[in-house]
Amino acid sequence: MRKNIIIIDDSKEQSEGLAKGLSRIMPDFSFESYHTESEIQNAIENRFFSLAILDIRMDGFSTDGIGLAEKIFEVNPFANVIIVSAFKDEYFMRLKDLFLTGKVIDIQDKEDFDIWLPKLKKSIDGYYDKLEKDPSEINNALLQFYSEAKNETDTYRKGERFEHFMSLMFQSIGFNQVLKRVKDQSLNEVDLIIRNDIEDNFIGKFGKYILVECKNKPEDKVNKNDFIVFQNKLKNTNGLSELGILATTGHITKNTYVEAVRESSESRKILFLSNPEIEKLIKAENKLSAFKSLIDDQVKDN
Repeated sequence: MRKNIIIIDDSKEQSEGLAKGLSRIMPDFSFESYHTESEIQNAIENRFFSLAILDIRMDGFSTDGIGLAEKIFEVNPFANVIIVSAFKDEYFMRLKDLFLTGKVIDIQDKEDFDIWLPKLKKSIDGYYDKLEKDPSEINNALLQFYSEAKNETDTYRKGERFEHFMSLMFQSIGFNQVLKRVKDQSLNEVDLIIRNDIEDNFIGKFGKYILVECKNKPEDKVNKNDFIVFQNKLKNTNGLSELGILATTGHITKNTYVEAVRESSESRKILFLSNPEIEKLIKAENKLSAFKSLIDDQVKDN
């Protein structure tokens, strides 16, 4: 897993200074700082991070750090938090409830950076050491989200849950930013657009973006027409995306695979992810390698 950490504080000086200081003593980690409410909400929804360092008191915001932590736990099963504040006593009862989630790895007072940074480093290192020794927490979270997506009965919520699961899946592979429900310049709506920011020569060949179409209808099958419509969306990116992914909780018809072979001379490729492929990705310890293996098997040499 990429060691991406976001820092949330209502003070620009505090958030940026903390990010710079930690980057200096922890160069193998990625730190991103956010200080406005709109930036913070967007980061929580669309950025990949496995740890958040956040202040409790957020002056002028519609919520506080505890509310933001609750939102993080709702949308990102991979993320834990470190709480920092000079006002812990004011929030004691709500902090107690937050600790019961098991996702608060530390709570620290704000101090001078030369004293505080080593303490933060110790907590961060301890969290990632534990995560690397036992990656099952991530896989179990993905499996739970996938099950919930498949079992949802409300049609709208069903689609929304599957898109969210797929977003989490690709973040766990290592992609840093996944946007949901995006309209491109030709006004084609795409369920997910993944910024292809992984430093990997093989994955890098497929353009700046990867498009994902999500079909959460276990009783239906993805057919030839679904493939053709999605392929046209890829064509309309003008070369920005050379890889598309059709993901389904159901099945893919034989004539869809036949159509894919017939169109295999195109530079653009489409990867099919149905239950067997999704299960393989969920269970894989190295999800990037598993993803590349699926591309090899289906589209690389077509």
